[in-house]
Amino acid sequence: MDSPSSKINKERNENINHQNNENGTLESSFEFSATAEKRLVWKIDLMVLPIMLFAYMMAFLDKQTLNYAALMGIREDLQLVGSEYNWSSSIFYFGYLFFSYPASLLMVKFPLGKYLSTVFILWSLVLACHAATTNFAGLMVVRFFLGCTEASLSPGFSLITSLWYRTSEQPLRHGIWFCGNSLSLIFGNLIAVGILQIEDRLKAWQWLFIIFGVITFLLGILMLFRLPDSPTTAGFLTEEEKLIAVERLKANQTGFKNSNIDKSQILEAFADVKTWLLAVLILAANIPNGGFTTFNGLVLKGFGFSTFHTLLLGIPGGVIVFIFVLLSGVISSKVASTRCLVMIGCNVISIIGSALVYATGSVGSRYAGLLLMGIYSAAMPISMAMISSNIGGFTKRATVSAIYFIMYCAGNIVGPQLFFEKEAPKYESGFLAIIICLVVCVLDGFGLLFYLRWTNAKREANRVAVPMSQSQEKQEGVTQGLLDTTDLKNKDFRYVY
Repeated sequence: MDSPSSKINKERNENINHQNNENGTLESSFEFSATAEKRLVWKIDLMVLPIMLFAYMMAFLDKQTLNYAALMGIREDLQLVGSEYNWSSSIFYFGYLFFSYPASLLMVKFPLGKYLSTVFILWSLVLACHAATTNFAGLMVVRFFLGCTEASLSPGFSLITSLWYRTSEQPLRHGIWFCGNSLSLIFGNLIAVGILQIEDRLKAWQWLFIIFGVITFLLGILMLFRLPDSPTTAGFLTEEEKLIAVERLKANQTGFKNSNIDKSQILEAFADVKTWLLAVLILAANIPNGGFTTFNGLVLKGFGFSTFHTLLLGIPGGVIVFIFVLLSGVISSKVASTRCLVMIGCNVISIIGSALVYATGSVGSRYAGLLLMGIYSAAMPISMAMISSNIGGFTKRATVSAIYFIMYCAGNIVGPQLFFEKEAPKYESGFLAIIICLVVCVLDGFGLLFYLRWTNAKREANRVAVPMSQSQEKQEGVTQGLLDTTDLKNKDFRYVY
């Protein structure tokens, strides 16, 4: 029987050169077999993705608790009047906004897995404290700190994805862990229905925060021991697998994690056109998100349903979003040059759904519109993958991620404020604003598509004008692969769209 080392040598001797599926120009200096790589990717998928999936599910569940709590009577119990409920949603994103940039620097400075796990544990404690609030001021305080603790999660998971997967693999992996978002709508509504039946001196909404806080705490402890910091320190990989895991990333040309903060990369991030095209995209997408996630339950209840039936009718929306997130991830991963088009398509469907809610009067058509509205969120993981795939340099990528999530916060702050109490339960102004913002997303998506295509064409033209020998090209690719070089400085970098 062959020893493990002899098997590894056989795999090395297969001499299969690996190239990036979408950039397609750079060869790897360390040769390994397709079988070894496939086995490694499956191992990474089984060890890393489930943790991120369930963590993201709990993250969105925790955000949705305010929506569930509103159906269970928190507004009446805390005597929230006027726009106070709107602000209790928006203040979460002020906390998120406040801590976004410090979080991006901390993720560069400290081991990524341990940092995210620690923040997740703190998050669970803040969430459970919601049950102790007795007035608007107390609710605002805990919501603010909840936002601070969440600020690291989505950008952190995006960085983890970029550290483990090839560019061509990233949209689907982003989509898989982002599916936690839609799963939370399914399981969250079911759990909320169960909690609604509790009869105790504590209110149902208080038990909601306590139970979700305990579950989040236990998951945070699991993350602390199981979520790796990087491929080079992952305990579940052999030394050979660590080499392959790192070598695979060279073709991405986005650099590898280091603990140094490069100020020049920060300045480049702010000067890059791509940064602001993505910023406008995410701002326009999250004004609808802020309004939809805060008021969709109240809008649905306004159709004439009881709290019990409102929670049950929220489940199909989660199933539809789950299907579209996976479908979008598969298409954008398997079909080249479809990422922007998939994002545009998701937003167009949501525009149709928003128009049904805004312009029609029957319960059936408005409910169908609510189900379609949530599909815009399927574009979110693809937009995150656009950063991890198209931004070279670790500090630059962390900075662009911070700007991205600052815009995410700004949109979610504004969104609930466009739903006016006097317009309940139809909220015409809110849905009109959603339609306008989604149209902006479509136009910005086309702008991003054409800009990236134009930049690639320009770089190819320059490459032809100054030809390079095959050996030079290979050597430069190997050298640049894991260097912490930005995409603007690395002229061999090709953007995916």
